[in-house]
Amino acid sequence: MRMVIRIVVIVLSLIVVLLAGGWMGLQVNASSFPTVKAGDTPRTLPIPAGLPAPVERFARAVYGDTLPDVQSAMVLGRARLAPFGLPMPTRFRFFYDARRSSHYHDIQVTWFNLTFMRIHERNLEGHVTLDLSMLGQVDDAPHTNRAGIQGYWAEVLAWVPAVTLTDPRVRWEALSDSEARLFLPGLDDVEALTVRFDPDTGLMTEVETMRYQSEEQPERWHWFNRILEWRIIEGQLVATRSQTQWNDAAPWANWEVEQSALNVDVSARLAQFGGDIDG
Repeated sequence: MRMVIRIVVIVLSLIVVLLAGGWMGLQVNASSFPTVKAGDTPRTLPIPAGLPAPVERFARAVYGDTLPDVQSAMVLGRARLAPFGLPMPTRFRFFYDARRSSHYHDIQVTWFNLTFMRIHERNLEGHVTLDLSMLGQVDDAPHTNRAGIQGYWAEVLAWVPAVTLTDPRVRWEALSDSEARLFLPGLDDVEALTVRFDPDTGLMTEVETMRYQSEEQPERWHWFNRILEWRIIEGQLVATRSQTQWNDAAPWANWEVEQSALNVDVSARLAQFGGDIDG
């Protein structure tokens, strides 16, 4: 009997040690990706005529009297992702091709700063391939494609807003002095982005839309991205801290941008799905 008790105590002790070690590993922040060199300095464009008043005010709050002509960009940073309720340290680098309305997500979830799960998502002109590592892969499925289009526009709106202010494929419509709708190419009106702005600063505070959460989900859910802080990085005013939420649940992601590099060559990353690329 004493031997059985001793074995049980040892097993329970090991379980406690493993759980404690697992938890401690998730408290260590992920290290940052190396910074990248920006491309050519963008030429400047006039602020388009006909933007709704809150949108024009937002454009001037971020850029002044002219807008950069952004053809591509990379956004790098770190995050805390909690899709299952347990925040996990993460580093991310996102690649954007504004000419094709396409993007690539490279997300690395870490434990004691070691990558244990890597997520790849590529949206090529509305056709999405998503590899969630051990959670499975989705390729060119209708709900995921629509969500990918919304994701592209919501992200560049926060991190490279000049893209949404100059692209003729989208349409803005004012709802009030501090709210507007952004209608997206190829999607239904219900999937448009409702964008809210601070009445004092003119800066964006929140994006809301109806979005599919998964391929199996039959209905769209409310999706929110809230901007917590705007800050100047390398001469650009960028939404540096934000959080993402489904419905009334707790936010499942907290993002912190560390670099936004304009006109970087992203063609190699978009051409190859998965793995690493040179450069």
